[in-house]
Amino acid sequence: MAHLLGIGVLCLCGAALGQEQPAAPNTEVPAKTRSAPAKRADTSEGAIHIFWVGDIVMEVPWRQQAVVPNALFDGVREHLKTADLAIGNLETPLTDWTEQTPNKDKAAVEAGKDVILRVSSPEAAQAIAGAGIKVVGLANNHVMDFTEHGLMDTLERLRKAGVSYAGAGENLAEAQGALILKIKGKRIGILSFSDVVPKYSWAEADHPGIATAKEADRVVAAVRRTRPKVDILIMVFHWGTQFVQEPIARQVFLAQEAQRAGADLVLGAHPHVLQGVGCIGRAPVVYSAGNFVFPTMSAPTRRTVIFEFEFSGEQPISVRLVPAVIDEHGAPQLVSGEARVDILDEMTKLSKPLGLQFNEDSGSCSDVAAPAPIAPAASSPPA
Repeated sequence: MAHLLGIGVLCLCGAALGQEQPAAPNTEVPAKTRSAPAKRADTSEGAIHIFWVGDIVMEVPWRQQAVVPNALFDGVREHLKTADLAIGNLETPLTDWTEQTPNKDKAAVEAGKDVILRVSSPEAAQAIAGAGIKVVGLANNHVMDFTEHGLMDTLERLRKAGVSYAGAGENLAEAQGALILKIKGKRIGILSFSDVVPKYSWAEADHPGIATAKEADRVVAAVRRTRPKVDILIMVFHWGTQFVQEPIARQVFLAQEAQRAGADLVLGAHPHVLQGVGCIGRAPVVYSAGNFVFPTMSAPTRRTVIFEFEFSGEQPISVRLVPAVIDEHGAPQLVSGEARVDILDEMTKLSKPLGLQFNEDSGSCSDVAAPAPIAPAASSPPA
């Protein structure tokens, strides 16, 4: 069932928020390196430009005092608004409901190995909309942190702000259904599934929740249902292992399944650090976009990228990287100079083994063989 909202993907644990990691060196971006990247040159008339950004967490009260949500997007708002469609991963419920989920491991939460999140500010959804982010993914391991009530509040606040979503809903059909938007005469379909699924957070026929990727057949069926209805099909996954920069075999497998079923673009989140961009056939795969709006202390979790994709007729989808660094308040700032070059070098190194070769900040996928499965790098965090 097509509907007007959401997608999301991620598991935030204490380390992601700086609780268990040693204090990182100062990663504040010097003022002289803060500048917008060169403007994108459209390669063809009528091209569609779609942006993908990582985890959005606007309140972490044990880390710092809350920042006005709108201010967190000041460094990227102008750039995001140049997209025809900007998509982000909303990692928290938007609610002032106080009842926490009883279904997460209390010992893990008390030990800082997992966290329970919410954003209570009534301005949060409007801040997302005002930043130019038109769609959020909600299929992740935190959107149910404040029970079904918190999820329903989230959906309502997003709807009122005019932000669409995928990956969660009042029942299974809504959670697994595609969001379909029309842009420049093309139908864009977006699906969102999470491979990190806390107990009792998955949607059922008559029960709210998220779309689970634990059964890959569900993903394949959703893609196949949606493919005939759209011109461009985007799959968003919440997957992988936190703080590991190489995708694990499970990520590669799910990306392959989605692409073979008909996905044109695969977007991922959850590891809280950047992973490379790969190619499966002609489909680019962002294995992890890292954090985006997120109060975090460690240097690797503060490096991020706005991933830009250009769809232009029968040409391969072009991929462009726009580096940013998250400041001490959790706000992303576009960077230039050495900071930009460092992140581009990192992404080039991470992406080459996955099949995409960047020329500075740009690259594309042609028909290439899918990468061989990758052995798991580490055990997955508790679901």
